[in-house]
Amino acid sequence: MAHLHPMHPGPRLDSGYYRELDVIRRLQDGLDASFDIFHSLTLHTLRDGADEHREIDVVVLGPAGDMVLLEIKAGQLSLSNGELLKLYAGRTHDAARQSRIQFAAMVNKLKQAGLHARVLNCLVLPDFSIGSDQIASFARERIFDAEMFDRLPELVRGLMPADPDNSPREDIRRFLANEFRVSPDLRALGVQLRDTTHRLSDGLATWVLRIESPSGVIRVDATAGSGKTQLALRLLDEAAARKQRALYLCFNRALADHIVGLAPATVEVETFHERCVEHYRRVVGEPDFSDASVFQTIAERYHADAPSMPSRYELLVIDEGQDFQPAWLESLLPQLTSQGRLYLMEDPSQRLYEREEFDLDGAVTLRCDDNFRTPRHIIGVINALALTARPVSACSPYAGELPDFLTYGGSAELMRKTVEAVQALLDRGIPLNDIAVLTGHGLKHSQLLSLDRIGPWRTRRFTGRYDRNGTPLWTDGELLIDSIFRFKGQSRAGIVLTELDFEELTQTEKRKLFVGLTRCHLAAHVVLSGDAEHAVVREIG
Repeated sequence: MAHLHPMHPGPRLDSGYYRELDVIRRLQDGLDASFDIFHSLTLHTLRDGADEHREIDVVVLGPAGDMVLLEIKAGQLSLSNGELLKLYAGRTHDAARQSRIQFAAMVNKLKQAGLHARVLNCLVLPDFSIGSDQIASFARERIFDAEMFDRLPELVRGLMPADPDNSPREDIRRFLANEFRVSPDLRALGVQLRDTTHRLSDGLATWVLRIESPSGVIRVDATAGSGKTQLALRLLDEAAARKQRALYLCFNRALADHIVGLAPATVEVETFHERCVEHYRRVVGEPDFSDASVFQTIAERYHADAPSMPSRYELLVIDEGQDFQPAWLESLLPQLTSQGRLYLMEDPSQRLYEREEFDLDGAVTLRCDDNFRTPRHIIGVINALALTARPVSACSPYAGELPDFLTYGGSAELMRKTVEAVQALLDRGIPLNDIAVLTGHGLKHSQLLSLDRIGPWRTRRFTGRYDRNGTPLWTDGELLIDSIFRFKGQSRAGIVLTELDFEELTQTEKRKLFVGLTRCHLAAHVVLSGDAEHAVVREIG
């Protein structure tokens, strides 16, 4: 198999993208390891003192240092006066001329670098057959049309000698790698992936709204990264447009804070316990947040008073439903109007608390196992470890890499390995403010969550205290550290899972790993004890 640079094509949504991927994959599979394939390249040259940027779809570097430039034109073309024309945005472009300009630019760049290589240029037309038509603008033997497409690797290989003796091939390979900066810029890729992932996962927010339930209750059982947040926001937007009263409730304060900034101002967005606190203040007085059982007390009071609360909401969206107790839901249902709708969104694989399961009479249940957020190789690890009851479908446009597993023995090594994992993400180009360190322990038992610094970085962490409104108080640092429990519903480009210490990969530990790994867009590292490493190996074996 040929070497691909960069290893994974970046996400694009234009019409020729999938055909270009098809060409790349055919070449990679059909050529052996003595070939290198460079794709999606931008070549910068000067012409009469002016900057020019030329895009080259594919460059194949042969074993003897020969280069073949491939210009790919997917879809239909037209022939006029011996010229091959492609229509873009209402204008025709001469495909042969574009290929010739790219050829001249490449030869010029090689000459400037003092490299001598044989360069050939070809047109690849995977969807267009030339037949017996005459082509005046380009050599016919260098055009690979639809009738020849299946033999593309063989045809490209036939243009290049196999003898690498006295070849400057390695210099040319380094030149291409440096000239085209083929190492992926994860900072830029992260922005592209968020945008692409949002558009891909928006499907859930489209077809769920078309489903009707006689009871007005729809239960959405969807995996992490499937688009539940987009669905919630679409529901809230539509309710606001209809001037309907809507309420969004979830379990984690961090998720509620995120939704507040995105939802319409007329929508009420809270955690369940925030709602209970407000009610408790109205009917009892100020809760005692120093009491460890305060949230249980206020939830019980809310449940007791619920039957007397008015039915005023036409839409109720409950997120993180797997973390709700049956009594909480029971206290909310009476507040829906007779024509009100309830959408309960949940993922049993993210249930990190021991909650009693419940049924919803008359509910229409939808299931979605598509993850659009997490790199495909990481989803492969999730499925190999059977972290979920049903396999997750890897739908991210980014393949990524397997997560690194780093083993620690004691406290000092735990810190060292955690710092090493963060630094590895930084070295890959992920900015510090897009990295989260997530521990497998809560605040009381974690060695890291109470630290002001991890390595050279000041930590941004939950202090364990709340203000009078029940809002969690955080330190002011640059590296976010939190527990896996609290970070549900959020994501970062880079994730470090640490303080994972267990002897058996129980269902609880599987859920922690699943939640943690699915928080990342680009890369993840896992810092675990020796016992935990052995448990993971046993699961795979």
